[in-house]
Amino acid sequence: MNRFKSGASRVALAREIAGESMILLKNDGLLPLKPGMTLAVFGKRQVALHIGGSGSGASSAKNASMLVDTLKQVGFSLIPSLEAFYRAQFDPEEEDRKRREIFAKFGDLVASGAIYEWFGTYTAPEEELPVPAEVMDEAVKATDTALLILGRSAGGEECDRHYEGDYELLDCEKQLVESVTSSFNNVVLVVNTVGAVDLSWIENYPAIRSVLYVPSPGEQGATALADIIAGKISPSGKLTSTIVKKYADHPASAHFSFDKAHPENILTYESYGLDAAANGSTGYKLSPVSVYAEGIYAGYRYFDSYSVEPLYPFGFGLSYTTFAISGLDTVMDGKNLVVTATVTNTGSFTGKEVVQVYLSAPAGKLDQPYQQLKGYAKTSALAPGQSETVKVEIPTWLLASYDESTARYILEAGEYIVRVGNSSRNTHVAGKLVVDKELTAAQYTNILPILPENREKLSFCHGENAVHISYPGEADEIAAAKAVQLTEENITLFTQTLRKMPELHSIEHADLKDVREHRVSLYDFVNQMTDDELAAMCVGYGPGLPFGAGRGTPATIQGPDGKDLTTNDHPKGFPGYINPAMERLGIHSAWYKDGPAGIGMVSWPTGTAVASTFNADLAYAFGEAAGAESDEMQVDSWLAPAVNIQRALLGGRNFEYFSEDPVVSGICGTAIVRGCEENSRATCCPKHFALNEQETYRRGKTIHGVDAVNSIVEERAAREVYLRPFEMIVRNSKVRTFMSSFNRINGTFAGGSYDLCTRLLRGEWGFEGVVVTDWGDMDVVVDGGDAVHAGNDVVMPGGPPVIAQIQKALKDGRCTREDMIEAVVNLMRFVMVSGSQMDAE
Repeated sequence: MNRFKSGASRVALAREIAGESMILLKNDGLLPLKPGMTLAVFGKRQVALHIGGSGSGASSAKNASMLVDTLKQVGFSLIPSLEAFYRAQFDPEEEDRKRREIFAKFGDLVASGAIYEWFGTYTAPEEELPVPAEVMDEAVKATDTALLILGRSAGGEECDRHYEGDYELLDCEKQLVESVTSSFNNVVLVVNTVGAVDLSWIENYPAIRSVLYVPSPGEQGATALADIIAGKISPSGKLTSTIVKKYADHPASAHFSFDKAHPENILTYESYGLDAAANGSTGYKLSPVSVYAEGIYAGYRYFDSYSVEPLYPFGFGLSYTTFAISGLDTVMDGKNLVVTATVTNTGSFTGKEVVQVYLSAPAGKLDQPYQQLKGYAKTSALAPGQSETVKVEIPTWLLASYDESTARYILEAGEYIVRVGNSSRNTHVAGKLVVDKELTAAQYTNILPILPENREKLSFCHGENAVHISYPGEADEIAAAKAVQLTEENITLFTQTLRKMPELHSIEHADLKDVREHRVSLYDFVNQMTDDELAAMCVGYGPGLPFGAGRGTPATIQGPDGKDLTTNDHPKGFPGYINPAMERLGIHSAWYKDGPAGIGMVSWPTGTAVASTFNADLAYAFGEAAGAESDEMQVDSWLAPAVNIQRALLGGRNFEYFSEDPVVSGICGTAIVRGCEENSRATCCPKHFALNEQETYRRGKTIHGVDAVNSIVEERAAREVYLRPFEMIVRNSKVRTFMSSFNRINGTFAGGSYDLCTRLLRGEWGFEGVVVTDWGDMDVVVDGGDAVHAGNDVVMPGGPPVIAQIQKALKDGRCTREDMIEAVVNLMRFVMVSGSQMDAE
């Protein structure tokens, strides 16, 4: 029984998630504020918090609470003239007006690749207006306490953020900060953002006594923020990505492009002395690259391994109370490492704490970061003096490292130090695992190879000259730690197994219901289709819209009798976001719908906000609630979660993604997927598979002669960091749909990569569902026939142009009938059990 069938229960959950997502970065006792006091509130986000991002991860603000209202609701008095000044800047019709303008301009291109040729123009952050002198004077006379809100909403789909005037403060914001901090002795700074911003300036202003970090918290964000400011709940969020002192400190900063307006600033093959043609990029004026030079040292792994001091470390977050973590213990339980810890509330305020478990692996033939997060658990709300023992279970396969030279995941001989704490910079030794001889956890084949000439010219970080962090007494803790043996008995050996097509038999007049009820085999059912029917099923039902086409463009092709081979029979789904129906075989349309912040009912907290709770139960509840919404809307595949890594500070869609850490991303993604699929008829569609960490030219721009960005990455880094969240989801759920990305990976388009879509996803991880391209893939990036041959089963949004590509590939020998049968079999595994199919039958 789904717990969130009512709208009220979903809104309450959105408020709970938002409250647990907010992170207290600094507090010298100013927060919480006492209701009843007068508060001067500055910054235009007080009337319109940034609740989400844009593009497929956009959030509607139509039901969003307003902070000036929620602050008054919890008992604060505001300055009337100051409130009126900011309310006058708010246009409640702006969102709908912009939506109408966009639809009027691009409506004919929705769900087609053509829209991306115009979509994704950078929009700078909004300016803050100076507060009139008389209004400031009135505020200063009324109170000595101010709430200053600074916001960021720039970036999004096809568009990364900028450094100047985006990551950095705007001049108008600097002036506002100066004005507020020089006028008030007690300032609470609220950073309401869709991504990283420079906060190094905060320490220059002693009047800023408290800092709350509020990552796009959804429609209930203002209500939850007022709850925290008033002390109705204590902050318990933790940073899912490091906040740096300097932009240049971040390991990915030198290898990330974001400024489309200045092509000379875009990193290309030539920037690294590489040959574009050798990497498959020919005929373009600009061929962008994104070199993952930091290797496995992403985020805090780099900062901790190279002793680079962050401004605020990964996993950090304060509370209104204090906690002690004690009673640390480490044991092996079958195939799991189990770590327990007792958390005691040692302060005077009820709150929650997160126990984070890290592992330091011995460096042998493989270099290793100082430590890597392997799991975490959050306590319940603990009253002062109350204790709770938490348990973190970690499968041993997550402890292994990938050896490219042998294509194996291994645990090298030595001591593995288990650390427990409440951030990456506050851990203590909980135990050590002893491995007496090298153990193999998986035997595969190499995938996604870097071109030899690229490897010769590029330099990737392998831990050279690393000087890792340390703390007083660490060596003594290691020496005294309990030692636990880890042996072959604790390992599950993974291998690669590719599905083989069974012998096919000719049958007639079977429909899909016959397959579900086991009267015919799925392969024999699909084998009834003609080549043209198979080709038509390997695409979405959408017009495709060649450039210049408009409404009325066909969404399918005709058979020999002149009738459409496929159609749309979904009661709500629209062309471009559905699979084709085929009446003669009893196949009905299934509907896919965006996005990571929900399907258009409740505007949920974004991925970063959900992950910042460090609460897997809340992530599961979010998936369950989104599943209830999907059932209500008759959505079959919810296009979420987005589980790419927050690799770079200026990533335009970082708000959709969970973390710089793969395990946080995998735990959150798995919980959301399971919450949805275990409590509804819908499934999720994890995206963007894979290495889609740069939005700038992720799919190129044909009208300007720009190729899609090539993510150049070593296999170990790809597997251990960027593919790991997807792997965790597949291994721990029954997810039925998957979305490939637009970009190239080491020269090959993700949607056309057999290594990615078949050898890895199916052969290694055992995925049995359908892989769809990202929307609009057909007209710029991977060829439809190449996609089907690679195991990318369905090209979205589809239409005759892609069907023609598949037919041509069949004729040319680049795609076979067997490839198409496999693709449609994978599609039918999803459609056959979809709610839409069963309702239609």
